Amino acid sequence: MRQFPKILVLVLLISLIGSTLLFLHSTSDYQNVGTLLHSQTNVLSHELQDEPTAKIEEGYIVHTSHCQIPDVDLWHPSILQYVRNNSPSLACSRIATKPPLTYTEDDMLYINKTNSPFYNGSLLFCEYVEIFRPPNNDFKFDLGHKRVVFTEKVLVKKEFIKVYCYSTNNTLMYQNLHAFTPTKPLLRHMKDNLSLRHKRRGYLEQLNVLMVGLDSVSRLNFHRQFPKTLKILRSNLKAYEMYGYNKVRDNTFINLTPMFLGKYVEETDWNETNNEPFDKYKFAWKRFADAGYHTLFAEDAPSIAIWNFEKEGFHHPPADYYLRPFSLAMASTSSMWTNYKHCFGGRLETDITLEYVYNFIKSRQRAPHFAFTFLTRPTYDSVNQNTDQSHAQFLESMIRSRLLENTILIYFSDHGIRRGDILSTYIGKLEERLPAMFISLPDWFARKYPQIAQNLEVNQHRLTTPFDINALLDNVLRFTGIPKHPSANMRSISLFDKVPQDRSCASATIDDHWCTCLQQQPVPVSDKKVIRAAKVLIGKINKKTAAHHKVCARYKLDEITDALQATPTHKLMTFKLSMNDVIGRKEYYGEEAIGRVTMYHVTIRVKPSGGVFQGTVKYDSTTNSYRSSGYISRTNAYGSSSFCVKDHSLKKYCYCKELM
Repeated sequence: MRQFPKILVLVLLISLIGSTLLFLHSTSDYQNVGTLLHSQTNVLSHELQDEPTAKIEEGYIVHTSHCQIPDVDLWHPSILQYVRNNSPSLACSRIATKPPLTYTEDDMLYINKTNSPFYNGSLLFCEYVEIFRPPNNDFKFDLGHKRVVFTEKVLVKKEFIKVYCYSTNNTLMYQNLHAFTPTKPLLRHMKDNLSLRHKRRGYLEQLNVLMVGLDSVSRLNFHRQFPKTLKILRSNLKAYEMYGYNKVRDNTFINLTPMFLGKYVEETDWNETNNEPFDKYKFAWKRFADAGYHTLFAEDAPSIAIWNFEKEGFHHPPADYYLRPFSLAMASTSSMWTNYKHCFGGRLETDITLEYVYNFIKSRQRAPHFAFTFLTRPTYDSVNQNTDQSHAQFLESMIRSRLLENTILIYFSDHGIRRGDILSTYIGKLEERLPAMFISLPDWFARKYPQIAQNLEVNQHRLTTPFDINALLDNVLRFTGIPKHPSANMRSISLFDKVPQDRSCASATIDDHWCTCLQQQPVPVSDKKVIRAAKVLIGKINKKTAAHHKVCARYKLDEITDALQATPTHKLMTFKLSMNDVIGRKEYYGEEAIGRVTMYHVTIRVKPSGGVFQGTVKYDSTTNSYRSSGYISRTNAYGSSSFCVKDHSLKKYCYCKELM
């Protein structure tokens, strides 16, 4: 008899716990009591959303507690007058140029005699001389004195050559330049020893690295102008797209120095006064070379090259295979350029550069290698010009030849377009700050290290910078397979690790005028735009229950209890230009850009149910339109008031008419 009261108490306790759990399940989508006290200031945190876990909140490309970057229309009305759809890929006219008389395959040079009728005279012979780099000079090239004569084909052991062909009357009838990537026995021996020493340090994998850069291509403009390349990156190479990749400085030089060195330019010894060469700095290609990697560095447009334009460049070649002497020789041969200096000898300069990269990798596919190429001329000052066909064919060739199976591929840009009327719009300013960034892993690597693949998936929608790419390269070089747990206040975070959701522009050291994260501030609930946003939110809720209108009541606005406004910073909207890279660096501001996008985060109470909802509405000043964006959360109890619908996803929205 003494045990009965204890059993009764136990039964009552179990019943009470069950009732409490049922209550908590029905009171709020946050699923715990603590979140009932959740404040409006935290509603923006993606981790606190009430819906099932999603990649990203609708209406945003980044939506974390300390950074929200809006998702904008690729063809937004404010920029339609500046961007074109279906711009043709650059190509060389076969009418304006004669077909080449010489061509290469691997390390062989051939004469294509079937093309000789296109030239004056009958072909007698051809000869070539070496193009080489003089000591300690990054701005000149020299031609060798030794001439190698051939009449059909010849094995070439030089990197760069200039070819001359003569007719039977000894008149010059043809000239061209060719680039090769010959094996260098002493270099290979040294690299093998360095690579073996690096492996003995216990690192797990030895991935190759291929980095292909495009000047002034925003993420959005990559989608517009490079659709074929984009499809290959996404479908064939399963590349991760870094939506929140934010530049940290103005131009190419001061964005790519952090990418490859891990420092701002002003943190080095270089400045506009001393203008010293860059040989002493441990750029990524140098770090990989020290670990036994064969390295390549290739740019087009040598007059505006990254570390050469108004700078001293490198007194010694920065990589084992350095295209610059060849590019300088091309630039000096003015008679062979056509199509506004995009075509040399009937071929796109882009194709010539990418072929050099392809041949380097093909001849070293079994040796560790690091290749960096940056292509400036086609996209430098045009938002509607592209070389999509060239890049698509390059990637297709790499895939077909199975040259990427042990390679991390990084396709990227330095920044978006930095000049032109498009920068008078908010979308243009966003694009200037958000360049393209794609990262592709070998399939086997992603399967073997699923946590890294998962981290990259998450990082697609986190705030990232060029410093993170430098950390990623270091991670590849010294790979342990163990992801770290970085803090938000770290400036450089490897993208193999999960970027913290509380990272901000301040912690990533992005200046206000470059920061694309929206700035939040309270706004009066009586504001006309807030009231309009609240009504749009109610409209979306009513639309969700429209199919059940016979049993679910139609809501009306009872009260707006809180409102936040998230809008671009004043400095971003008014920024005009930046002068100087280090000494006397100064920003100038002017009139505000058009096409401002504002996000309103509102909390409302509706009638007849008294339900409290939170949601986001995007206001577009260009079209003067409002659109509900993302999830709508309910933050108070709804109990059994939605008994009349069985669909669980509608229960938080429906208030049964029978209760009225």
